[in-house]
Amino acid sequence: MKKNIILTDDHAIMRKGLKELIEKLGPYQVVAEYGNGKELVEAYPFQPIPDLIVLDLSMPVMDGVQVVEWMKQMKVTIPILVLTLLDEEPLIISLFRKGIRGYLNKNCNYEQLRNALEQIFTTGYYHDEMMHKALTFDQEQIQQEPEKQSVKMMLNENQMQFLRLVCHEDEYTYDQISSIMNVTKKTVEHYRSQLFEMLGIKSKIGLVLFAIKNNLLD
Repeated sequence: MKKNIILTDDHAIMRKGLKELIEKLGPYQVVAEYGNGKELVEAYPFQPIPDLIVLDLSMPVMDGVQVVEWMKQMKVTIPILVLTLLDEEPLIISLFRKGIRGYLNKNCNYEQLRNALEQIFTTGYYHDEMMHKALTFDQEQIQQEPEKQSVKMMLNENQMQFLRLVCHEDEYTYDQISSIMNVTKKTVEHYRSQLFEMLGIKSKIGLVLFAIKNNLLD
């Protein structure tokens, strides 16, 4: 059965090309297109119900960030793949906290788009290849342990506290985290290195996605 997809982008040519490409990449069909966020939210509740919304961020009238915030407020749980030229790390992290399921730069190639669609529909999340381990690290790996430990049991108290602080919506710096934890900045950096090595993660975005996917945040 084909997956229903909605496209929201203010450039008609972009939507046309993206529609044609998406429908060639797998069992997908674009069932609706909108030129800005306002058109999208005014069409809610959607018919047919989409399995995914592909969303640009830079749009007139109502941008993609406002759409994500609206969907969170309205408790609309349709997965969102952000496709944009914007690539600021704090913005991407903020959007994942607000509920998006994937982020992809518009400079991506068709294989990256294919992977993004497949990963969202299979694992629930996508960022890029660098984040692959963070997004596919699951309970099956944990259950290979003799005692079938949970993710939380794998991390000690200090590592968990660091993870929650580094993923906090207030976006604490490492200096602030060291102050809150009452340890040196070098110790904080050691916690970060430990988590990167244990979880196969290479960036703050990866830590945030891992925490979200494994329900480790309060």
